[in-house]
Formats: sequence, C-alpha cells, structure tokens
Amino acid sequence: MVRDALLTYGVPFLGTVLLAAGIGAAVLGGYGAVQAEAGLCGAPTIGVESPADTERLRSGYGDGGPTLRTLPFDDLSPAERAAFADGVDAFDGEGAVDGAFPNREAFEDGVLVAYEGETYYATLRSTRPCTSVDPILLPLGLAAMAFGALGVLTPPLYRRYAAFERRQG
Repeated sequence: MVRDALLTYGVPFLGTVLLAAGIGAAVLGGYGAVQAEAGLCGAPTIGVESPADTERLRSGYGDGGPTLRTLPFDDLSPAERAAFADGVDAFDGEGAVDGAFPNREAFEDGVLVAYEGETYYATLRSTRPCTSVDPILLPLGLAAMAFGALGVLTPPLYRRYAAFERRQG
C-alpha cells in the first residue's frame, strides 16, 4: 500500500521537480556555454549622436539644464577612440569599446566629445556583461532532466510491472 502510493504519487512528484530544475539548469548552462561565441556578451558599447542632434539636445534643456563634461578626443584611450570613431561612422551611432575604458564613468553620465572641430554627445548604451555560469551546470541539468523524466514515467512502468507479476502467478 505504501509502496503503491510512493510509486504512484511520490516518485512522479519528485520527477517533476527534477525535470523542472533540470530544464532551468540546462537552459542557463547552455546559454553560458555559447553566449560569448554568439556575440551575446562582451565589450560595452557607446552611442554617439551627430553634431546636429547634440546641439538640438543641448538647446532643448535651455538654462538650468544638465552640465555635461567635455572630453577632447585625444584624451580618450585608444579603445575609446576606436569605439567613438566607429560610432561616428556607424548608421546606428554605436561602437564597441574593446579594451581599456578609463572614462567609463563619464560615458555612463553622458559626455560631450570634441572631435574634428565638432561636438558630439556620447553615452554608454550597453554594458553587455557575460553571465557567469559554472560549466558543469549544463551536464547536471541534462542529468536532472533524464532522472526527472524517468520519475514521471514511473507510474505506467510500475503498472506494467505489477501486471507482469500478476500474470506470473
């Protein structure tokens, strides 16, 4: 009686819990394994507005608007300069900072960059950090899913086994 209840209700419940936890772990572990190769994380990106948009933004605040720090282009690190130049040339105005980012705080607040006689508003658009996941999470999740599926399938397997035992005598 207790064995019947355990195999009919207890093991499938435990299997369902294992299956749900395994799905979550496998998805997170799989994402962690491919995120860098798929370009889903990595270098932060900055956005650069055109000089006309920068002037429109600055004039829109009028007196009492925010005071933005101005950085000369030559004071930027090489990685920041490359990202800024990419942002100026790109249709979406974005460039990735691939390297040292010493002026990150200024870009987080929004900054004016003096470049080739023009002033551009630039800001940090995306930090894109990689999710830190233990590599063993994917195989553990797959194993939990396998044991969970076995637990869910226990009642029909138990009924077949019980019918087999009754036929045997």
